[in-house]
Amino acid sequence: MRRFDAIVVGGGATGTAVARSLAGRDREVLLLERFSIGHDRGSSGGPTRIFRLTYEDPGYVRMARLALERWRALEDEAGERLLITTSGLDVGTEGRRSAEALWAAGESCDYRTADEIAERWPHLYFARDAEIFEQSSGGVCLAAATVRAQARVANELGATILEGTIVERITPQSDDGVEVVTPGETFGAPVAVLAAGSWAGPLLTDAGRPLALRPSLEQVTYFRSDAPQILPTVIDWTVNPPSTPYLVPDPTEPGAFKVALHMSGPAADPDRRSFDPDPVRVEKVRDYTADVVRGSHPTGVTHTCLYTNTPDEDFVLDRIGPLVIGSPCSGHGFKFTPLIGDILADLATGGAPPVDLTRFSAARDTLRI
Repeated sequence: MRRFDAIVVGGGATGTAVARSLAGRDREVLLLERFSIGHDRGSSGGPTRIFRLTYEDPGYVRMARLALERWRALEDEAGERLLITTSGLDVGTEGRRSAEALWAAGESCDYRTADEIAERWPHLYFARDAEIFEQSSGGVCLAAATVRAQARVANELGATILEGTIVERITPQSDDGVEVVTPGETFGAPVAVLAAGSWAGPLLTDAGRPLALRPSLEQVTYFRSDAPQILPTVIDWTVNPPSTPYLVPDPTEPGAFKVALHMSGPAADPDRRSFDPDPVRVEKVRDYTADVVRGSHPTGVTHTCLYTNTPDEDFVLDRIGPLVIGSPCSGHGFKFTPLIGDILADLATGGAPPVDLTRFSAARDTLRI
């Protein structure tokens, strides 16, 4: 049995982030990915994800600020740009709570009129009486590029990455170590980090640590504007029912953007889920976009992805014996990627995480099954 200082299960955004962080601390790291680095079957695929400081909770605002600092450090280490600032808009009275949380966390935001928005971004249209809040640090994470960059840096720092390797079982040992079983080999380590996204639930159950994690099938639809302008990110709280539409531009292709309805999909089995878009949601997104982004056209492309949802929409960042659990999803985790990589590495090595992890405990009542 080959042994390592730490084993990371899952090679998406979180897994590659923690592998990079652990390898940077001179740990001998094994990263196991059931598909290939950068695949599109889970939660980390596609070109873009939203970055924002805006949250209704000052704690998340402060975390996002810490994450932004770590994004810049990751860019320096990787030698490429991975987070591009575009500014971010929250539309509707719900944005007031985010504004208050920003101010409480020492951040700024500005109230904008619809006319001011139209002057700056002529293709964006909102009702004249709409409440619009702008946060200038909002932007876009280059998702696929980030996963590849983190894996490359981890490998350059000495991490071993095995792709096409399914983890069948994670077994905590009586001596406080862990065994990770694959079809061809069993690996050992003092600690394992589970960052398997929608595949985490069954592995946790088999390890005797069941948690209420619910995968859901989500989708994003892509558009192109007549004007080659990079739009801001948009979260529109005015739409009813509350499957909130959000818009994310692709800064590498001015005029290109995607639109989706947050947490609008059904429960899904990650091994049996469909890759076919839901035409009803596609039509809702097209109707919304036709009203808000004038002169835009659907490209005919809709991609599916998976969320891994907790009942309270907070992450799971915790250590139980030799097992570290990292489930930063519920549809809003990608922006924290390099910070969460460091947090999970702290948990794996006995370090002090930079934020209070109480709300992210695996033992909280909402996660009980």
